[in-house]
Amino acid sequence: MKDKHETIDEVLAGYDAGRMSRRGFLGKMAALGVGAMVANAVSMSPLGAVKAFAAISGPEERAWELAKVAAAKATKKTLTLLIPTGSIGNMTPYVDKWKKELGITLEFIEEPDEVVHTKGMQEAVAKTGRYDVMMPTAMSYPDWIDSGVIYDLTDWTEKYDPELFNPDYGVVFPASHHAQLYNGRVAGLLNDGDQITLLCRADHLKNADKAKKFEDTFGYKLDVPKTWSEYYTLAKFMHDPAAGFYGSLEYRSPYYVKWMFMQRLVSKGRLYFDGEMNPTFNSEEGVAALEDMLAMNEFLHPDAFSFTWSSNYNAFGRGEGFMNIVWPSGFKYSKAPSTGPATTGNIAATVMPADTLKDGSLLHAGLFCWGYGYAVSKYSANPELAYAYAQWMTSPTISSDAIPYLGGYSDPYRVNHMLKPTQRLKDTYSPEYLQTLYDNMVNTVPDFCLPGGFEYQDALDKQVHACMTGAKKPKEALDDAARVFDRITRRIGKDKVKKSWLALAKNLAEPIKKAAGVDTW
Repeated sequence: MKDKHETIDEVLAGYDAGRMSRRGFLGKMAALGVGAMVANAVSMSPLGAVKAFAAISGPEERAWELAKVAAAKATKKTLTLLIPTGSIGNMTPYVDKWKKELGITLEFIEEPDEVVHTKGMQEAVAKTGRYDVMMPTAMSYPDWIDSGVIYDLTDWTEKYDPELFNPDYGVVFPASHHAQLYNGRVAGLLNDGDQITLLCRADHLKNADKAKKFEDTFGYKLDVPKTWSEYYTLAKFMHDPAAGFYGSLEYRSPYYVKWMFMQRLVSKGRLYFDGEMNPTFNSEEGVAALEDMLAMNEFLHPDAFSFTWSSNYNAFGRGEGFMNIVWPSGFKYSKAPSTGPATTGNIAATVMPADTLKDGSLLHAGLFCWGYGYAVSKYSANPELAYAYAQWMTSPTISSDAIPYLGGYSDPYRVNHMLKPTQRLKDTYSPEYLQTLYDNMVNTVPDFCLPGGFEYQDALDKQVHACMTGAKKPKEALDDAARVFDRITRRIGKDKVKKSWLALAKNLAEPIKKAAGVDTW
């Protein structure tokens, strides 16, 4: 009698040879114990079933084998995870499996997202070993690596191969580099594809009376905005405060408002620094970005200056506005009937609007902002087990299963999540939105994933918010932020930050590099 793997190999080869239908293939794979999400992805792969199965199931299997070995020799039978509040729903479905099959209890310590970085820096000093796995954003990696609190994962990734850069199942470029690497070394494994996209109310776009009025007024058809100018026009056109319906729910609140500015800045072909670490946002383009935001304030939801991500999602889901700039979890919440009663079935999503450059060309540039990943604590009693957990949870197969859970805000980040999605991913996000995520992500610019990244970001946030509230004029606010940036760079060390910045800049999409002049640095 042939063993299981030989039988699976025969089924895969038979399907590739056309000797069975897709339905028959899925049935046989299920009978052999292969999960439906794996079999489904393999059956649709242009690589062919044999190659696809080896690629997509490999990272999960290698991680699980490592986990079994590490769990067996572990003296501490608990794996403790430091995670941001609101993310646990993507992890709890697997607690029983780790307990029953490995004898490992998963313990979750939740902290507000803005506190996780601080907790990591405190652990660098205290060295308590309290955490095994830590779940920061990519902005934490430089400071955490430099402080010695987390492992460089490169050797483990080379040995156990999580398929980070696989063209069919890997993390979408450039997030594959920006959100996981620090100076070319693997610092963490991404588990959350936080980019921002634009949502519109499809039912209002399809309204015949509005469509006619819009086209008669502006001379082009009513549709999702392709440019920031069209975005402004749509917000103004749809704004109806008397009916409790507003042009956009775009953030103006502290902690969130910087991303609205950063998104507009990169759309204008400007990055945060030049090649010598001189701030470039206090420029003509930066001032124009703030002026655009000030002009939009008239057509925003009245809670824009106090929104958190959850209150923003809830307001949009209740039907209180036409447009929203959100992370993919915002689409997930708006699509679900329980959290989006007014928006379920009524969302038209698009990549972030383009801006017009001085040469007349349009630049599409998105923003990959925030985005969590798994890091391994240097003070963990079971570092190999912690790494195995990170690779297993972020594998193409398990991540496809974990992301759709509504109780967490992890979002698609691998190529297969978007271009070869499982049925649950399709049901949660829709094929159209998954394609939008891919189209947007390939042109994204990262957050301040640099030494001192949180300091840079906080300084910019404070000044942008001061401008939005009228406390400062645009140029004044940006000049003040630039002076703080210079102080941060000098304190950390220009050469150190520059090395990290150039590593980020070289992995931008070519149109963005060209617009920002990166190739001349």
